[in-house]
Amino acid sequence: MQQRKATYTSATRMADMVLKLARAWAPVPLEDLCEELEISPRTAKRYRSALNGYFREKFSGDDAGLKFIQAASESGREMWFLSQQQELEADSFRRLISVYVSMVLLKTLDSSVLEEGVNELWRAAAGQVAPSKKGKLTLFDRKFRCTGFGRKSYTRNDAVLKQVINALIGQKKLQVLHSGAAERKPRYHIVHPYTLLLHRDSLYLHAYAEGRKAVRTFSIDRIERATVLDDAFRYPPDYDPDRLTQGSFGIYEEPDAKPFNVMVSFKETLHDYITARQWHPLQRFSSLKNGCFTMQVPLTNVHEFIPWVLQFGGDAEVVEPAGVREQVKQAIAGSLAQYK
Repeated sequence: MQQRKATYTSATRMADMVLKLARAWAPVPLEDLCEELEISPRTAKRYRSALNGYFREKFSGDDAGLKFIQAASESGREMWFLSQQQELEADSFRRLISVYVSMVLLKTLDSSVLEEGVNELWRAAAGQVAPSKKGKLTLFDRKFRCTGFGRKSYTRNDAVLKQVINALIGQKKLQVLHSGAAERKPRYHIVHPYTLLLHRDSLYLHAYAEGRKAVRTFSIDRIERATVLDDAFRYPPDYDPDRLTQGSFGIYEEPDAKPFNVMVSFKETLHDYITARQWHPLQRFSSLKNGCFTMQVPLTNVHEFIPWVLQFGGDAEVVEPAGVREQVKQAIAGSLAQYK
């Protein structure tokens, strides 16, 4: 049977149909669509058939079998939606998942300041989900989890964190009272906050210290007090936080020290665990004939490296340099002495 040619009125209603579907956040019930357009379900289906036929011919080179307007059944009702709406919905859920995973990870720090900020992002992102799809959000707390093993609490540091975050965003100078590991009493510093760094479940602040005329790393745990000052500072365009730790195995950098190469041999059982992670930005791996493999990294200090390598026990061996190998031996001997 030959398809009836669309009149001006039917063409206008078809355009209205597409517009209403395009503006909808979710699939639209056919009955609601018909009521708004003042047409019967039979007429609506005729319009849908005509539009799908037109776009199938128009874009036959791409997605020849794709239907422009699709239909699905939901709770016994026929729901209509544009083909691209499914992709848009999937994109919004992917964004939602990203926010939720970030929220779960930050919760391991146990900080109300950070948690409140991420919760606001979550509420904003979740608010964009269509009411008919909000049921999918009810199980997110079961689908994405973090064990919180070794969880560190920053609740007592919330006042400091608020000041640090405000200074970072506003690019204001910050006065901090910081107690260094080697200092007998805390000292005041005027700093330009550059980066709030999460490293091994701990928070640190990379900042330019005016008194030392250099960028230094301050542990948030050791900042007893922080105050945002009225003075602004210019964020240096050439500042790169990654460069600060290229010579270290962690965050304790020694920018003036000359790098030396460290080689560790690991047993094959650790291959997937070690090689799948970035421990150092310049790490290199190579295989050995005896089933072991090696990792080489350039370091300026071994403050965090030695405790890291000791955790692997007999499955890891420092090959070179001799000085670092000797320090590891002394650390092992010291541990053994505790059990004599």
